[in-house]
Amino acid sequence: GVFSLQLSVQADIAPVAQVLVYTTVPSREVIADSAKFNTELCFNNKVDLSFSPSEGLPSSNAHLQFQASPNSLCAVRAVDKSVLLMKPEADLSPTSVYNLLPVKEFHGYVYGSNVPVEEPQWNCITMEPIVRNGITYVPVMGVNEEDTYSILKEMGLKVFTNTNVRKPWVCGPSNHIYAAHQSAGIGAPGAMAVPAMYEMRTSDILAERASAQLSTPTEVTETVRKYFPETWIWSLVPISPEGKADLEVTIPDTITEWKANAFCTSADTGFGLSPTVSLRAFQPFFVELTMPYSVVPPCLSSSPFLNCTSLYNWQVSVTLAQSTHFLATLVEKEEESHCLCENVRKTVAWLVTPKSLGQVEFSVTTEALQSQQPCGNYIVE
Repeated sequence: GVFSLQLSVQADIAPVAQVLVYTTVPSREVIADSAKFNTELCFNNKVDLSFSPSEGLPSSNAHLQFQASPNSLCAVRAVDKSVLLMKPEADLSPTSVYNLLPVKEFHGYVYGSNVPVEEPQWNCITMEPIVRNGITYVPVMGVNEEDTYSILKEMGLKVFTNTNVRKPWVCGPSNHIYAAHQSAGIGAPGAMAVPAMYEMRTSDILAERASAQLSTPTEVTETVRKYFPETWIWSLVPISPEGKADLEVTIPDTITEWKANAFCTSADTGFGLSPTVSLRAFQPFFVELTMPYSVVPPCLSSSPFLNCTSLYNWQVSVTLAQSTHFLATLVEKEEESHCLCENVRKTVAWLVTPKSLGQVEFSVTTEALQSQQPCGNYIVE
């Protein structure tokens, strides 16, 4: 016959479910089988974490938004992506959390410090070989054949019953032990878990979103970048009775990708872990000044290069500040602004003639401009 069982898979049975099915036949023999199911590594407390926006400029404000069970307490961490690249084991995940469990499944019979406990063998049954038509039939033992007892032992279950759960052992004429069939009778088994006397078996269980719009400030603000932490956020955040929280943060000056995740605990739903989310801190374009190491007579002129690299389409102006220590002239025709297309480098060069000896300071200003002229296939707003 065939029948089906419906099992409700919930977080309570994670990470592995062991199912035992058995029946008792009129001959007092117990027929059993078991199966093991690895479940999804999830938690009852559903935690969600997101940055708004998911991209931003250094020193700008962002919001870290939480959703979890009402009145939870969440611990949140945000670190530089390089930290997790160097130490991937530092990233908290469902697998790493479940690996902390002292027991994932029961296996075998053990008492104390790994001392195996084995039921004594029943007395063997004497059975003489059977001779039919000149052929002698001797009971033999299936080497890999399991009985109900071995299935229960594999699950770490002890059974108290008057039924036959073990294969009887047969003593042959030359005192060899064989396996035979079960004897008759009636009974029903009952199974219970072995308390704190077990052998633990270790089970082998193991995005960016870009939607940022940049606006050109009406006033030029000079900012000195000086905040470069490896760990950006390390805080406790209480969740409201509505199951939400909002943490306002300031993006550090590091041009990098920040990785954040949180775990929460609740008196009602227990532990929960958020997926890892990202925030990308970036600059719209970068400026690099390439200078000769020194200028010595009779070469009294040099050409410093200014390399501008853009991540988006920008219209920029580039200015080299005047100085009494040198005379600077653009190598190419002077332009009011330059179009920097996405992932394209623009080079601006000056012919500089020093007027004095010693170290000379060069000051370059680069500013993004609003323009209705197309830059690439876009109009810079």
